[in-house]
Amino acid sequence: MNTTKCPVCDWDINDGGIKVRVGGKEITVCCDDCAKKVEESPAEYAAAAQ
Repeated sequence: MNTTKCPVCDWDINDGGIKVRVGGKEITVCCDDCAKKVEESPAEYAAAAQ
C-alpha cells in the first residue's frame, strides 16, 4: 500500500484522502478538518500542491 502524509497535520493518508484545489493544483489531505484549514489558508499550503 502506498501511504503518504497529510501536509497539514502529518498523519498518514491511507484511503486516498480528500482532494483540495489550491491555485489550480491539487492537495491531498487526510480529513475534512485539514481540507477546511487548506481552504481557509491556501497560501500556507500552496507549496504542497502538485
